Amino acid sequence: MAYPPSFVDEVRRSTDPLQIIGEVVELKRRGSRWVGLCPFHSEKTPSFTVNEEGLWHCFGCTAGGDIFRFVMDQEAMGFTEAVRSLAERSGMPVPLEGGRSQQSGQSAVDRNRVMAALVAADGFYREQLHGSEGSRAREFLAERGFKENVVLHFGLGFAPDEWEAVQQHLLAAGFNEHELEVAGLVKRRETGKGTYDRLRDRVVFPIRDPRGRPVAFSGRIIGEGEPKYLNSPETITFTKSQTLYGLFEARESISSKGFVLLVEGNFDLIACAQYGLQNVVAPLGTAFTEDHARKLSHFTRKAVVEFDGDQAGQAAAERTVGILLGNGFQVNVVRLPPEHDPDSFLQTEGAEGFRAALSQSVTGLDFMIHRAGERADLDTPRGKAEALSSLLAFVVTISNRVERAEWIARLAERLQIEARLVEDAAADVQAKGRRRQNRVRPKAKSSEQQDSATSWKAQLEKVTLAESELLRAVLEHPEWREQLEEICPLDAIRDARVRALLDAAATCDADGVPVDTGNLLVRVAQEGASALMSRLRLEEKSPLDWDSARNCALGIYDDSLRRRLREINKDIRDALESDDHELFGQLNKEKITLAKRIGSV
Repeated sequence: MAYPPSFVDEVRRSTDPLQIIGEVVELKRRGSRWVGLCPFHSEKTPSFTVNEEGLWHCFGCTAGGDIFRFVMDQEAMGFTEAVRSLAERSGMPVPLEGGRSQQSGQSAVDRNRVMAALVAADGFYREQLHGSEGSRAREFLAERGFKENVVLHFGLGFAPDEWEAVQQHLLAAGFNEHELEVAGLVKRRETGKGTYDRLRDRVVFPIRDPRGRPVAFSGRIIGEGEPKYLNSPETITFTKSQTLYGLFEARESISSKGFVLLVEGNFDLIACAQYGLQNVVAPLGTAFTEDHARKLSHFTRKAVVEFDGDQAGQAAAERTVGILLGNGFQVNVVRLPPEHDPDSFLQTEGAEGFRAALSQSVTGLDFMIHRAGERADLDTPRGKAEALSSLLAFVVTISNRVERAEWIARLAERLQIEARLVEDAAADVQAKGRRRQNRVRPKAKSSEQQDSATSWKAQLEKVTLAESELLRAVLEHPEWREQLEEICPLDAIRDARVRALLDAAATCDADGVPVDTGNLLVRVAQEGASALMSRLRLEEKSPLDWDSARNCALGIYDDSLRRRLREINKDIRDALESDDHELFGQLNKEKITLAKRIGSV
C-alpha cells in the first residue's frame, strides 16, 4: 500500500531524525551539523554528516538520503515499511490497509490489530511448547539435538493437533475472525462457513521483521506427513520474496563477521546456531531473490552458500550464486555430500567437520564452472561452447569491471580457450543485452546507450556535474526556477533524479508551498533522489550566483541539442542505406534547424 503524501509528510514532521540516527550512530555536533562514523561501511575517521533537516550523507561511501532512506538502509526494509515504522514509533495512527491488494478479497483491516494478533499467537505457540500439550514437540526437538537456549533464542513454539486451538485463544482475547484470517493464522473452510487453524501439530518457527516482531510463522510437521514445512501465506505484514528467516537474529553477527552463511531450511539454520554459527539466514520455502540479495547487501557483500548436497539443492545454489554475483557479492560455495544437508552434516561430522567444510569452500566461479561441466563435456569443443554460453550469461551481470575481467580471464584458463575468444563472446552477450534494452527504450535515450567514445564519457561527467549544480541553484534560489526552466526545459536533463526533483519544485510552486526538502521529497518517488538531495545540501560549497546557474542551464541545453544532432546523423545514415529518400529529406531539414539552434545557444 502506498500511503498518501500528506501522511508521509506528517510522519516526517513528527519524527526527530537526530534521535533515530543517534540510536545507531554516536553523533557529535560540528557547527550546524552532526558527524559520526558511518554505519554502512567501516571507517576510523568520521565522514557521516547529518543536518537539522534530517538529511544525511557519508562522504566516504557516498550513501545518503533522508530519514526514510536511513531506516530503509539500516533495517533492510522498503519505503512503505519505513514510513509505517516511523509512524508507529511516533505513536501516530497508521491508515487502514486492505489485504495485499484489492484482488485478495480482503476488506479493510487495521494493520496494528493484525500485528497484535500475530504477537498474541506467538506467545500462545510458545506456551504450548512448554506446556503439557507440547511434550511430543519437545521430544522431537530433543531428538534433533536442539538445546533449550537455542529454542528460546529463536522463540520456537508448538501448534496443537486441534482444529481451532489458536483461533479460540485469540477470539477470547478480543480479536475477530476476519483479523485472524488477514493475519494468515486461520483458513476459511471449503464450505465457506467458519475458519480453522492453519498450523496444527507442528513445531512453529516465528518469522520476524527487522524490529523483531513476528509477522508470519513456519510450521514443521512432527513425524510423517506432507507438506513437511508449511508457511504463512503472504499477508499485509509478510512477503516471502522479501523475507529471510533468521535475519533479525543474525544481523549483528553478519556485520561483525563480515559475511553471511546461506542455508536452505529452518532446521539447517538452527542446527548451525547450536554450534555457534550465528551469521546464518535461510529463504522461506522459496527461491532466493533479488530482493533477498538487496536486503543482505545492507549488512555485507560477502556470502557463503551451503545448500543441500542433492541435485535440487545444488541447482538452487547455482541460481542463488548467480543472483549474488549479479548484485556485487563475493561468493563462496560449500559442496556437501549428496546425502547431506547442513543439519544432517552437523549431526554426523560435528562442528569440526562443518568448519573444515567451510574452509574448503570454492569460489562462486569455480562452482559455476563445475556445474556447467556436469551438464556438458568440457573436453569437447561443443561442451566448452555450451559451458561458456551459460556462464557468460551471469558473468556479464557483474558490475565491477576489474572483477568481471578477472572472471573472464579465469574462464579462459579453466576452459582452455583463448582469452580473446572469451572476451569477444562476452562483448557479444553484452551487445545483445543492449539491443534488447534499446528495443523497449524510448528513442530519446538510445543515443545515451550508444555513445561510448572516451571523449564523450568525459563530457557526460561534466554534464552530470552541471545538472547537479542546476538543481542546487533551484534549491538555494527557488525564485530562479522559472527563468532557468525557460533556458533549459526539463526534457533536456538526462539525470532522472534531477528531472524528478525539478519537476517537484514546479509542483510546489503551483501548489503554493515552499520549495524545501520535505515538500520536494514527499512528491518524488525517483530512486536515489533523496541521496542526491542530501549530498547537495551537505556539501560545503560557495553559494551559486545567477551567472553560474545560467551557464549551467545553457550548457545542459546545448548538450541536449548536440545529442539529438548525433542521433539525427545516425538516422540519416540508416535512411541512406535503406534508400528511404523521404525520411532522409525530413531528417536533413531537422538537422539544419537544429544546427541553427546550437549556433544560437
